[in-house]
Amino acid sequence: MAVNRLFLFALALAIAAVSTEAFAPSVSFLARSAVSSATELGACRVNAKKEKRQRNRENMRKFSKRGRTSRKKMMRKVASQQARQEENEFLAKCFLTVPPPEVKEDRSR
Repeated sequence: MAVNRLFLFALALAIAAVSTEAFAPSVSFLARSAVSSATELGACRVNAKKEKRQRNRENMRKFSKRGRTSRKKMMRKVASQQARQEENEFLAKCFLTVPPPEVKEDRSR
């Protein structure tokens, strides 16, 4: 009976050791850094995000369609052209060259 208790105790100890190992941070198999911390990968993630933003900007410029104007811009352009034309017509009417009235000179003295 003592052997069974000793065996059960050893088995419980082994199970506890295996189950707590699952929650411990894993050891890197490649290379160990001089400073070990839980946030080692944080800087790598930030750099990856910066690189992704840069790639997205480059692709946006590369694949953007050039020469297409928006409907709003086209409507503004048409409206400004109409206003400019009306203004030019108005100014042309204001500065019509009308011949001066004929003055009859009286030379009978």
